[in-house]
Amino acid sequence: MSARADCLLPLASLAILACGGSPYPGFKEVAEGVHLRYHALGEGQRIPADGDSVLLRLRVAELGEAPGSYWSSERWYLTRDLRSGALAPVLRRLHTGDSMSVIAPAERWPWKALAKDAVASPPDTLLLQAEVALVDLRTPEMVREAEERMRQEDPEGFERRLISAYLAHHGGTWTRWGTSDLHYRIAGPVRDTARVQPGDSVTVRWRGHRLEDGRLFDDLGGRTGPFTWTYGTPDQVMKGVEVAVSLLRTGQEGEFIIPSAMAFGERGIPGLLDPHAPVRYIIRLESVVQTDSVS
Repeated sequence: MSARADCLLPLASLAILACGGSPYPGFKEVAEGVHLRYHALGEGQRIPADGDSVLLRLRVAELGEAPGSYWSSERWYLTRDLRSGALAPVLRRLHTGDSMSVIAPAERWPWKALAKDAVASPPDTLLLQAEVALVDLRTPEMVREAEERMRQEDPEGFERRLISAYLAHHGGTWTRWGTSDLHYRIAGPVRDTARVQPGDSVTVRWRGHRLEDGRLFDDLGGRTGPFTWTYGTPDQVMKGVEVAVSLLRTGQEGEFIIPSAMAFGERGIPGLLDPHAPVRYIIRLESVVQTDSVS
C-alpha cells in the first residue's frame, strides 16, 4: 500500500483511482470544484516547495474532448507562481514522475501564470479536464548550480537567457535594436525631433544596474552632475550608450537592456560587474548642441 496515495487502493489499480466524493467516476474532489484521478506514481518522494522549479506537462481540453485539444504545454515554472486555484491541491500531491487528470472550471486555473499570452483565458464556466504530469523538479540549490555551470561553460548563452528572462518578467513593449540583443523603451515627449549627429555636443544623465539582480553600479548625474561629450568621439562612452543617445531626442528618457558586447565585455568591472554581464541603463538626454550651431 502506497503512503503517497490519496486513496487506500493497491498500486495496480492506480490507473483508475476511485475514491468517491465526486460526480466523475474514478475521481476524488480535493477542493471545491476540483476533482483529480491518479494515472501513475513516479519515483519522487518530495512534493514541490514554493521556491522549487517544476517541469510540468499539461494537456488541457474541454471535458469529454481529446486531451490537449484546447491547449498543451511542457515548460518550467516556479512553483509559487502556480500554487492557486485548481493547481493548489494538485501541487500538494504531485511528486516527480506522477501523472493525474484534473477536472475543474476554467475560472479555477491560473491562466496568466500557466500560459501568459499564449492562449486566451476560456470562459469561466467552461469545464476543463487537464492531464498533468510532473516531469522534473529542481530545488533553488540545483538551479543555482545549473546556472553557474552554464555561466562558466556557455557565458554568451547564459547572457541571452538572462536578457530573455528579464524581458519576459517585466513585460511592457520592448523594441529590439536591429538584430542585436539590445532592447529599449522610451518615454517622454519630443521637444526636438532632430537626431543626434557625430560632432554634436550631448549632455546626458544615466543610472546603470546589473540586470541579474538590479544592483545599482553606475550613477552619473546625481552628485557628479550630468556628463557632456562630443558624440561620435571614440572611447568616450560604451557602444550601448552611443546607440541609446542615437535613439533619444532632447528631454526624453529611455530604458535600455544592453548586452555585454556593447557594455563592459568579457572583463566586466572587477568587484562590481561579472564578465559577460548584460546591464540595464536608464538614460536621459538633457540637451544637444548641434555642430552647425557651435561658433
